[in-house]
Amino acid sequence: MFRIGEYVVYGCKGIHRILDTTHLSLDGVSRDRLYYVMQPLGTENGAIYAPVDAEKLNMRSVMTKAQAERFLLSIPSIALLDSQSNKQREDAYKSCIRSSDPNKLMRVIKTLLRRKTERKRSGKRLTVSDVHCLEQAEDILFSELCLVLGLERPALLALVQESIG
Repeated sequence: MFRIGEYVVYGCKGIHRILDTTHLSLDGVSRDRLYYVMQPLGTENGAIYAPVDAEKLNMRSVMTKAQAERFLLSIPSIALLDSQSNKQREDAYKSCIRSSDPNKLMRVIKTLLRRKTERKRSGKRLTVSDVHCLEQAEDILFSELCLVLGLERPALLALVQESIG
């Protein structure tokens, strides 16, 4: 169980802070079930509720500072995703993003940045779907890294670009 005040990565929804736990009083919802009350990072209003006991709840604690530093050092060794048909490639991107696993998110980012460079050489842009996947992967991963390393996004982007090469 996560603690109140703790930051978590909530699936493909990004970084959230656990504000509380509560029992919901809504029609069709068991009053016995306990829920996390979470606030998305960077918002002042609104809350998201997630069941504490959900078996398939894709939620994890954010990395520690030491883990984030090791992760940054590992970026050069993170492999690209294999080239596949457009549909298979998009499915692979979405699967990696849903996992919220930092290594998988970086695979998506590295693959799409490479693809962007290749397409630019031939006078093309990334597809709308590719742009969406790249932005989503970057938002989840870079928000986490900025939070735990205490960096602003431009400084983090410079570190990541340097690691990617």
